[in-house]
Amino acid sequence: MSYNLILNSSNVANTLNNLYVYNFIKGSFEIPEGAEIMLTSFQIPYSWYNITSRNNNNSFNIYFPTGTSTYNMYTITLPDGFYTTTSLNAYIQQFCITNGLYLKDSGGNNVYFLSVQYNTTYYANQILAYTVPTSLPVGYTQPGNFVGYPTVSRTPYIEIISGLNFGTFLGFTPGTYGINQTANYSVNSNITPVGSTVNSLVIRCSLVNNNISSNTDIIDSFPINGTFGSNLNYLNNIEKWIRLSPGRYNNFIITIQDQNLNDINILDNNILMNFIIRFKK
Repeated sequence: MSYNLILNSSNVANTLNNLYVYNFIKGSFEIPEGAEIMLTSFQIPYSWYNITSRNNNNSFNIYFPTGTSTYNMYTITLPDGFYTTTSLNAYIQQFCITNGLYLKDSGGNNVYFLSVQYNTTYYANQILAYTVPTSLPVGYTQPGNFVGYPTVSRTPYIEIISGLNFGTFLGFTPGTYGINQTANYSVNSNITPVGSTVNSLVIRCSLVNNNISSNTDIIDSFPINGTFGSNLNYLNNIEKWIRLSPGRYNNFIITIQDQNLNDINILDNNILMNFIIRFKK
């Protein structure tokens, strides 16, 4: 005997959208000894951010040279979102426009003195800093809100703040990068950048009795094979039956976590989970 159970957005039980409760129709359900469960399919939108205040990885400082040896400090706090290195660089550029940290060349193009880029050769991100001139170059123009020129041409620099997790995303340990440089400066990540802390999903079920694992309620897991905003589709092509704890239950709870068993904040709960419970004769 087997039972097919489907969970969807109607079963959401918390604000993170990673907890789902299935209430048995008749108020209770008897699970006999030897019963098993399997996740047969799972469809979920890839809709959790990689940079958030909750992850404590959304802030860093930049310093722009002024005077002889002084810098203006600016704290950049990123709005919650899914960032690539490219979109992070675009945000930095917009920040520079807002705060007057750029010039315009003879062609009317914005000239920025600080950027971050992919370096695919070294599986790294790269911080690039360029010297700020001591006066307006020939043919250039300055915006009305330009912050001013240093007495000695120097580069801006980035500070990866200790105690925050932004460096994990960008691939840099806490510290300053580009300080007191009088020539153009570049540096690659000194640790492996982690674009997203979530690379797999772990599915946990309150009825499962997987007693050979330290986490006895894990029913299944699968990697994320898709891009942010796409639909992740998991189809179980092999039979992975997991033992259930016998007893009478009013409901069961499904929890979705990352590969390190951390809760994730799922923005779009338009999901579909399909389970089969079977009783052995």
